[in-house]
Amino acid sequence: MKIAVLGLGAMGSRMARRLLATGEHDLTVWNRTAEATRALVEAGATSTSTPAAAAQQRDLVISMLRDDDAGRSVWLAPDIGALAAIAPGTVAVDCSTVTPAFAAELAGRCTQRGVDFLDAPVLGSRPQADAGTLIFLVGGQPAVAHRVGPVLRQIGAAVHYMGPAGTGSQMKLLVNSLFAVQIAAVAELLGALHDTDLHAARAIEVLAATPVASPAVATAATAMLGHTFPAAFPIELVAKDLQYAAADAASRLCTVPLTHAAAGTYEQAIGQGHGQDNITGVVQLFRTTAAG
Repeated sequence: MKIAVLGLGAMGSRMARRLLATGEHDLTVWNRTAEATRALVEAGATSTSTPAAAAQQRDLVISMLRDDDAGRSVWLAPDIGALAAIAPGTVAVDCSTVTPAFAAELAGRCTQRGVDFLDAPVLGSRPQADAGTLIFLVGGQPAVAHRVGPVLRQIGAAVHYMGPAGTGSQMKLLVNSLFAVQIAAVAELLGALHDTDLHAARAIEVLAATPVASPAVATAATAMLGHTFPAAFPIELVAKDLQYAAADAASRLCTVPLTHAAAGTYEQAIGQGHGQDNITGVVQLFRTTAAG
């Protein structure tokens, strides 16, 4: 299959590498900074100077971008955006974490050009991308999702169809918001152990053995005891996703006070210089120690 991948950051580059490793695809890649394409070109991909050039004569165009603004630029920019050159009958798949509103907007623009569209954000981070165990949350037409499913399964371990365009993005924001709220709560509670006789490490050990702690939360809580927080899910992106979730809820007149509270916590962490730290680094806002 002729495939283009737009956006070669930590996730997009790994997804592209897995597609190349199958030996089944003619792969074209684009990134805002050309340096990021070098390793993939050496592995057999073709690099282009614009998203439009990458999208030409492709069967499938996949994007993995930072946010709505990046998606709007890469897909919709006049002359150089992917939709300026994409051919009718192509399938466009946006794997970025964006607002449902932008996913719906992009779906509409694709329809105008006779292009099929899926929003298919992923659950998982760099280790899962390397291992091919990402989980896709797909919104769009069922027949299109079925057609593209085999390619997505070359990148990830599971493909969950959620509903019409935009529902994949809604589900991704739901998952990320729940995770972020839980992590902020654990960080706060560990901080509340300061100057008590209950050691944080022992508290986490027992918490992990209880039904109330998911495996992800237990792992994150353990990581909070460290002094470094290498980014898998950077705090600045956590805050962005919470802002998107709150805006989506507000558009339907829904109230999400916990989401707003968590967003404020992560924004405070950014203000203190922790934006590039992993989500677990939010613990630095609270009075706790690695030796707790």
